[in-house]
Amino acid sequence: MSEPAPAATGRDPLSAPRIRDLRDLALRELAACPATGPALAEWEGRHLGRRGSLARHRALIGQAPPAHRPALGRLLGTAAAELARALRERRERPTDPAATTDPAAPTDPAAPAASAAPTGTLDPCLARPAAPPPEPHPVSRLADEVAHYFGRSGFTRRASRQIEDVAHSFDLLGVPADHPTRSPQHTYFTEDGAVLRSHTTASALRLLRELPPGRSARFVVDGPCHRRTVPGPRFVTQFHQSEAVAVGPRIRLSDLKGLALGLCAEVLGPGVPARLRFRTLPYVSPGLAIDVACTPCGSAGCGLCLGSGHLEVISGGMLSAAVMRSVGASPQVRALSLAVSLERVLAIRHGLDDIRHFLDNDLSVLTQTY
Repeated sequence: MSEPAPAATGRDPLSAPRIRDLRDLALRELAACPATGPALAEWEGRHLGRRGSLARHRALIGQAPPAHRPALGRLLGTAAAELARALRERRERPTDPAATTDPAAPTDPAAPAASAAPTGTLDPCLARPAAPPPEPHPVSRLADEVAHYFGRSGFTRRASRQIEDVAHSFDLLGVPADHPTRSPQHTYFTEDGAVLRSHTTASALRLLRELPPGRSARFVVDGPCHRRTVPGPRFVTQFHQSEAVAVGPRIRLSDLKGLALGLCAEVLGPGVPARLRFRTLPYVSPGLAIDVACTPCGSAGCGLCLGSGHLEVISGGMLSAAVMRSVGASPQVRALSLAVSLERVLAIRHGLDDIRHFLDNDLSVLTQTY
């Protein structure tokens, strides 16, 4: 199999030889690294961390020709697995010289597969680890990251509930009674007519109604949402959202654009291209969506992006005047809303083409995100 050619753009293009050199350099550093906990943890963060050398190079995949991106992604995933295995062996035999990895030695095909690759393309076929590390679920950690990002701009994280009523789920949003989303084929209803929250906007509206008419506010709500659908790589019956809402007399569409694009750069890195497009939604005017390049397929098309090469990860817009009146807001204030699809962001971050892996409680997959 021929190796992918270097990317044609950029002063220092990503290529297969460059990835191998990166791996070999990391292995040489590991061989010379003191066998102490802090030293090995520092090496791990420098090379396998979310802002480590592999993550920075993974951000360059989008600059490579489309035909080469899948192969380059696989090479980076393999390098991450090799480095994770070498680190694990070093920790298990810290004083045994034989445990030091020789970067020039060929990879043994009979060697056991790595049980966890901290970053990189996830491999759902890896063996289950012996014991799970004491870490939160990747969806919970990403929700914390999103809340922290908005928190730097003055947003506070607010509690919300999963069981809502029809008014907050549909009526206040201007969704007509005959809309398909209000049918039991799309939404979960309880026997007494309550609704399992199908979007975090219902919770956001409840908090907006609690505000005095002219008061400014910034808050984030997050948690599970539920919809009746046929599970697949892109849609599931339970997923998670984080939604940021800002209300005030000086809120502008430019604020929404800056927050959305800044969040993409924060959680995915600057190497994952993001684009803005208008989207029609009943409760916002104008409505916007943020699409990012599909890293699992290298924008070539897969089940996650439905062949388009891009995946919508954020939707929202400026809340319409009708919605603002329905929550009792003053005519002098406006509001923006941004809903983030957490599982989709994780799929793009880790190069996995099916969001169901983040909901199956499969430790062989989840521990690779630590």
